Amino acid sequence: MLKIIEEIERLRKERGWTVYKLAQEADFAQQTYHKWLDGKALPSYKTLDAISQAFGMTLAELFAESPLIEVRPEVKDLYDKWICLTKEEQNSVLNIINNYINAKNK
Repeated sequence: MLKIIEEIERLRKERGWTVYKLAQEADFAQQTYHKWLDGKALPSYKTLDAISQAFGMTLAELFAESPLIEVRPEVKDLYDKWICLTKEEQNSVLNIINNYINAKNK
């Protein structure tokens, strides 16, 4: 399996996404993904770009063999938890944080 396919699979699993969710987010067929995993096809540049956007990163970040910036462990831990939340849950957390900061600054 190509390294980029391995990375896409790792990122998909890290986020707890199904193949269906990734396919929906990046606008490709689930069967296509399975062909990549089996080595029967390769994703196009357009599809790789859509996948990187779905993951909230650039193509450079998707292809990078190491992180482009160093992140403190506690920030990475927070990010890893954040990406598992739904948009609604993320908004709720942001509201809590904003309310806390506003109350603290009074």
